[in-house]
Amino acid sequence: MIKLFAKIFGAVMSFFYWFYKRRKVENKIAFISRQSEKPSLDFRYLINGLKTEYPEYKVEVHCKMIPEGIGGKIAYVKELFVQMKAMATSKVVVLDGYCILASMLKHRSDLKIIQLWHALGAFKKFGKSILDKEGGKSSAVAEAFKMHNNYSLIAASGDKCVPAFSEAFGRDKEKFVPIGIPRMDYLTSDEENERVRALILSKYPELDNGKKNILYAPTFRDTDEDRKALSEAAEELISRVNYDEYNLIFKHHVVDSNKEEIFFDSRTNRLEGEAFTGMDFMAVADAVVTDYSSVLFEAVLKDLPLYLYCFDSDKYIDERGFYIDFWRDIPAMYSRNAKGICTFISEGKTAPEEKLIQFKKDYVNKKYESITAVWCEIIDELIKGSYDNRYNYTISEER
Repeated sequence: MIKLFAKIFGAVMSFFYWFYKRRKVENKIAFISRQSEKPSLDFRYLINGLKTEYPEYKVEVHCKMIPEGIGGKIAYVKELFVQMKAMATSKVVVLDGYCILASMLKHRSDLKIIQLWHALGAFKKFGKSILDKEGGKSSAVAEAFKMHNNYSLIAASGDKCVPAFSEAFGRDKEKFVPIGIPRMDYLTSDEENERVRALILSKYPELDNGKKNILYAPTFRDTDEDRKALSEAAEELISRVNYDEYNLIFKHHVVDSNKEEIFFDSRTNRLEGEAFTGMDFMAVADAVVTDYSSVLFEAVLKDLPLYLYCFDSDKYIDERGFYIDFWRDIPAMYSRNAKGICTFISEGKTAPEEKLIQFKKDYVNKKYESITAVWCEIIDELIKGSYDNRYNYTISEER
């Protein structure tokens, strides 16, 4: 049934796309996403860079999440036609996730599609790595909808991410560009750090009370049982923090409906809001506590002490595969209980420095002062037909 639906869907979309491809191609770069309703940080950095350094190119942005329910999905069809028009009339398309039309349709031979994946690093398995497994798509769906097809280049934040992403996307390693993604410029900018820090402290001046700030940013749990376990574990951590010395920032996952919570003075003295991302809060954090979230790569890039509160590791690690050795590779201190995490933090215990240095080199290696500028350069050369793959991954880098 799914193959028949995909075949009909593909035929209908291809029919309309044929007419869109008759239109004049513009000197244009289109950014397309279904990850959020507004451009991601990576998109914004690239867009600003292109507008500043390459004003001759038109930039078009289409960010629209697929709504819940049958009615919302039917209404989303209108957005598919918007995307088709953008792809048919652009010279480069930049994505930050799976885009069904980018993968399924037959494009002009000169259209270049860049996959700027929304997660930093290579941690939890996804895409084609977990087909027919819990949490993954079926191989029949992946094949029918040509999952992750047609990419010209794929961004990666480090050389060791490439084999993992190659498996997840089902693409050759030579298509990857492991120079990093634009948000790494944001994370390593002292100027941006100070700007965001000032914004956070204006919203939550209590975080500037002379105490150190602990950021707790756990990953999302899918089931009611797992969410209940997370809630209980979070409550234990909230109760264990020594509020004479620390404030606690509890930043829920982006798809969690709970708001950010700030605890200071005591576990009952709480502020609540929804103003910043977990990445933003790192501008005021002195320590980062997470579990199986790619937030850990951002913390490592900012040289923040990292602690993994893995209270449900027996269940989670069995159910969800990882591209790296969870217990061995990550430069963090581990504990299955909140007492252990708080003890590590209060005693200043951190992972060995050499382990941190090696992990950064492998997974979040910022090779250039401005990654954004290099990606803008690549896009310009793709449009002009002069890009020579000099930033692409080579097999020799695996040695």
